[in-house]
Amino acid sequence: MRRPARATHTGSMSSIVRLSASCAVGIEKVVAGELERLGLAASGRSAGRVGFEADKAGLAKALVGLRCADRVFLEAGRFRARDFDELYEGFKAIPWERWVGPQDRLVIEKARSIRSALSAQNAIQSVGQKAAYERLCGEYGVGRMPETAATVQTRVRIERDEATVELDLCGEALSRRGYRKRPTEAPLKESVAAAVLFLSGWRRSFPLYDPFCGSGTIPIEAALYAFDIAPGLGRGFSWEAMPDGGAGEVASAKETARAAARLDREVLIAGSDSDQRALDAALANAGMAGVGQRIRFFRAKAEEAAPFAERGFVVTDPPYGKRLGTPAEATALYASLGAFSERFSRWELCFVVDREEFGGFAGERAVPGAAGAWKKTKLVDGAETRWLQRSIASDRRA
Repeated sequence: MRRPARATHTGSMSSIVRLSASCAVGIEKVVAGELERLGLAASGRSAGRVGFEADKAGLAKALVGLRCADRVFLEAGRFRARDFDELYEGFKAIPWERWVGPQDRLVIEKARSIRSALSAQNAIQSVGQKAAYERLCGEYGVGRMPETAATVQTRVRIERDEATVELDLCGEALSRRGYRKRPTEAPLKESVAAAVLFLSGWRRSFPLYDPFCGSGTIPIEAALYAFDIAPGLGRGFSWEAMPDGGAGEVASAKETARAAARLDREVLIAGSDSDQRALDAALANAGMAGVGQRIRFFRAKAEEAAPFAERGFVVTDPPYGKRLGTPAEATALYASLGAFSERFSRWELCFVVDREEFGGFAGERAVPGAAGAWKKTKLVDGAETRWLQRSIASDRRA
């Protein structure tokens, strides 16, 4: 049997540990900027992932304050895994008792292998699970761990025969803020909506309008940002309940975040929809988020909407395309945006759509002579690909 290579694993959470924030592909730079604003320097970026390091207090700030990330992971261990013996020993060397209590259930929910000798994902999960449970049973003096209990989720990635084991510290995804009790069909995920707002270039000093607001996700995320309301205030995190968790640090981070909110700001945020049921959901969700009195919701068809200020930002996710409706309905809707674009010619426009070639639908901003007026950003969130189409106001084009 090959002697296993020396494994490295994270130190106590009283020290600095390696972490990573996962996100939709295309917004890594936005998440890195968020970390820096929280006082946490990003240590590297890859597709859908931003690395950083922090102690317990810093990790709590990230969990409570990140708007655009989906999850935060702790690097629990890293080791060579050229065969199943090395994989077993590497998993067993990880101090699982720091994060998995005697009444908890450890689940390796995802395994991935890239250019490595070990490639059978089910076998990787099974061997890792067995090794971790052997250690935990020995630590707690039990014959077996619970089959049904609070779940601690982990992931393993083996690339070029080096395994990295990560621990999910969130429980539910960070996009689950806790306010969306009444969703409409195919709503934009909260973390993606927050990223779209950052990418649009919107600033608090300008009005923001969503003419297809649905259940209100974009206006609500705009209000949370505008008034410096941390997105994680209304929820908990699985890390808090772990043996070496940070319940006290999370409570402190939330207290600091509440004190930092700036509810005295004057910011104009509005959302409209032609469906009264969607508006009712938006009002209820905004109330749950604590911003119900700070967003103007009204019923209107987008084709009838008119600017309510000289300048501003339109940021919206039209409800057609691959997610809802037929391709023909999507094309008809996008075609109607040309007239909308002209009415809002002095506003910045930002549409989340299902196609890369979009400018031709949106009027004079994309005709010959306006080259570069529309800028596109590809966003990949799981199996779904969307395009963020942005256009500056007509009188600001070079």
